[in-house]
Amino acid sequence: MSKLIVALDGMDPGKALQIASELAHLQANGLWGFKIGHRLTFAGAQWIAQLKKTGKVFVDLKLYDIPNTVEKAVDWLASLNVDLTTVHLSMGRSTLKNIADKGVGILGVSLLTSAVPDECRRIYGGSPAETLLKLFRESSNTGITGVVCSPQDLHLLDLIDPDKILLRVCPGIREIKEDKEDQKRTMTPAKAALEGANFLVVGRPIVGKFDYLRATHIILNEISRIDYGIADI
Repeated sequence: MSKLIVALDGMDPGKALQIASELAHLQANGLWGFKIGHRLTFAGAQWIAQLKKTGKVFVDLKLYDIPNTVEKAVDWLASLNVDLTTVHLSMGRSTLKNIADKGVGILGVSLLTSAVPDECRRIYGGSPAETLLKLFRESSNTGITGVVCSPQDLHLLDLIDPDKILLRVCPGIREIKEDKEDQKRTMTPAKAALEGANFLVVGRPIVGKFDYLRATHIILNEISRIDYGIADI
């Protein structure tokens, strides 16, 4: 069953806690927890402890550095009892193996959902598909928890991880009529769940709405209908 992660990135800490508290009861209906980025991580250990009371916490820092620096950062996150964090797969499998068992679930970031083909060729020297396959291969047999990728890329991950050992965590979740903003490779919640996403990361389509509780209910209902085989996509 696919689960929902609500992204609180870029919000005022007080507002973020308010939203998390009001959505916390939905964990029984498929809400996994909450994602925070750099700004809310800077709110400090005590604030993160408060957020943990509302659900599981995914700290999305996209770590990319030399192995010793990344290992120390992951140790620090473990001391805060966070559940998941992100690192770039392009650091390579040796670093991934070293941080895979430090008390925090490690998600490897592949190609950002904002990436476009021309940039991908210029930076990585290949098409998006070629780049993704290279990055996904770095995650194999490292012991990390999962991979972050666009739901449009899940079929490529299946080529590298056919047994689905890695969790599939997918941002870029948008309804068809919604403004995609800086997201380029998007998919609806129902289609992403159908494609095999374990976690759907949704931010602005929920927290950007006045009635964010209703928006969350709509997405959770859409996901649950897929799980029961009764949704239209």
